[in-house]
Amino acid sequence: MSGLYLSGGGDKEQTKEIDRMFAGELDGGKSLLYLPIAMNSDAISYEECYKWIQDVFDPFGVRDIIMWEDLRGKTLDDLMAFSAVYIGGGNTFRLMYDILQNDFHTKLIRFIDEGGSIYGGSAGAIIAGSNIGTCLHMDENQAGLKTLKGLCLMEDFAIWCHYEEENDDLIRSFIKSYDKPVIALSEETGLYIKSGSIVVLGAKPAIVFDDDSMKPIEPGGII
Repeated sequence: MSGLYLSGGGDKEQTKEIDRMFAGELDGGKSLLYLPIAMNSDAISYEECYKWIQDVFDPFGVRDIIMWEDLRGKTLDDLMAFSAVYIGGGNTFRLMYDILQNDFHTKLIRFIDEGGSIYGGSAGAIIAGSNIGTCLHMDENQAGLKTLKGLCLMEDFAIWCHYEEENDDLIRSFIKSYDKPVIALSEETGLYIKSGSIVVLGAKPAIVFDDDSMKPIEPGGII
């Protein structure tokens, strides 16, 4: 198993088909690692986050889930003990700051290169792209992050989550400012990326924006 799964956010009913596909490919001999660190634990406790991830994957028989609340001191060997990593939603700047501060981005990239899979939901999906400025309309940079560069796991594409049609002008402004093409994902839309192929998952199309063009790609289609 290896690959990258992304979802536009939403509740477990909206992401059900994406979650089902991800769960179906998990290595039963290894645990799933859950990272809720984008979430402000003062607002929503990590205990609540863990209950949420259990509720998401229990219907698919995935019950061996380990949660890390902190990345400090975590090594590549620690990470390689897992079948896959689920990076949850919250504040994108907070998430990227923690990853960079702990040099965890290099470990995530090695993990996927070595055959592991990563699932990013909402903020976890945005950081997989080339530029996390796609979250500026909804997230405050309270962490004081100095860069908007993402993990660049999607070639030059940036990822826009929680997409609605009224976001179109904001997306075009982003493209003019940062010169990055955008894949916009609604809360019912996801992507599966493997060996350079980007496949649309879920119940609604992904929208590809580039310069003045926008093109919907239906589920099952390839970007």
